[in-house]
Amino acid sequence: MTIGWKEPTRLCDIGRAQPGFSDRIALSEGKARLTYIELDRKIQAARSAYADLGLSPGDRIVLLLPASIPFVITYLGAHRAGLVVIPLNPLLGPDEIGFILATMRPAMVLADAADAPFPVMAELDTIVAGIEGGTELVRVGGETGFEARMARARPDLPTMERADDDEALILFTSGTSGRPKGASHREGAIITNVRHSNTAFRITPYDVMLCPLPLSHVFGQIVLMLGGLMAGAELVLIPRPAPETVFAAMTDHDASFLAAVPTTFAALAEQGRNHPVEAAAASRRLRFALAGGAPLPPATGEAFGQVFGVPVHQGYGMTEVACCIAIETPGAAPSGGVGPICKPLDYRIVPVGDDNSDEGELEIAGANLMRGYYIDGALQLRPPERWFPTGDVVRRDDRGNIFIFDRKKEMVIRNGYNVYPSEVEAALASHPAVLLAAVVGIEDSAVGQEIAAFVSLREDQSATATELAEWCRTRIALYKYPRLLAILPKLPTNPTGKILKRALDPTLLQRVDVH
Repeated sequence: MTIGWKEPTRLCDIGRAQPGFSDRIALSEGKARLTYIELDRKIQAARSAYADLGLSPGDRIVLLLPASIPFVITYLGAHRAGLVVIPLNPLLGPDEIGFILATMRPAMVLADAADAPFPVMAELDTIVAGIEGGTELVRVGGETGFEARMARARPDLPTMERADDDEALILFTSGTSGRPKGASHREGAIITNVRHSNTAFRITPYDVMLCPLPLSHVFGQIVLMLGGLMAGAELVLIPRPAPETVFAAMTDHDASFLAAVPTTFAALAEQGRNHPVEAAAASRRLRFALAGGAPLPPATGEAFGQVFGVPVHQGYGMTEVACCIAIETPGAAPSGGVGPICKPLDYRIVPVGDDNSDEGELEIAGANLMRGYYIDGALQLRPPERWFPTGDVVRRDDRGNIFIFDRKKEMVIRNGYNVYPSEVEAALASHPAVLLAAVVGIEDSAVGQEIAAFVSLREDQSATATELAEWCRTRIALYKYPRLLAILPKLPTNPTGKILKRALDPTLLQRVDVH
């Protein structure tokens, strides 16, 4: 059967039911299911609830909700009401949330229940009460909460359509000073980015897209949530993406598309290796696996491919582009890089240092980049004709594929040589006992910076620090192998599963000299 689906062209139309398509599943979370007509009605009810709360087009609303069906409904309802959406991860600390709310002064904060398992929720009433300008706090549940207002919906309220240049979304990212800053995005830019990623990944209404990612982050929000619902696919949310939960969801939902961070792929490979029969069932419809959020060690991609029979391709994006910069597309073997630069973008590679002239920092330009940053609540517009430095050191091959070495600021200089942590991490990850690895530079009076590695091992595997150092020494340049190592039960990660290098404790390192 051929499905007729007309792709939405505005954010306010995403999730809207279409003739002959209303009974197909749009959204899943656990045992909960919503068809497109049910989702459409709930989005319209949310749009009505915003009007009932006195909000007008252009008002800012903060969403402080986990990846869930309520997040999708309130997010799309806000766009249908013409509001500017500021999604924040509820795992952020009270100080971070307080700073953003105090400087941005949104008209409303829509948040999870006060007893939800996020530390900030219990303190939110106090935080919001201290904001100048009358920000209103509304909780999702309860007899007087947002869902109660949705139940009194007026279905006849019109959709508030925005122009391409209107601000639609503000995404917060860490600032260089340690304070978060908000990237301001236009309606037209977001639509362009979603449409491009859908075309690149060949998303259709037949796809079932598994999302073990927070929807407050561009990867989950743009590529999966907006991309899946724009294409008429089924979006499967996994709010608590433990490896066994994701593994089970692959089978339960017959997933065709999986996007996750590299640590999730490493854990899934481990799960599949231990449960081969279930792994075969989990991959029966899987056609594409996409890694993003951090560099993918080749050994991790190979391990997943061996277990599930599907190679892991890489994508590369940033909050400032919302989201894709480069994409590896289906139908070709993984290049080891992140694919070619997305067509909506212009780019150039600016050399860094003198020892590798074919490498440099990637700079990008294009109408689909952010409008500018909100810094301490004030918007600093970015001149549209100016190149935007990504901070990533890359090279380009003769087929146009981009290979990322590392963040420019994370590059380690040892005895005058540039060392990219991702290269050392890849060498460590190729060891059969290693599950995850993180490499940083440690100040050293003799060599300037020393290479330090933090490693966690696979279940029922063992390795010594000396063994791991020797393994690297035979695979990468002598000045690159780690002389400082720590083997830990688990490496710290953020809500997306990306390793938190700033949380690694250097006092746990031991010196290893291999001769």
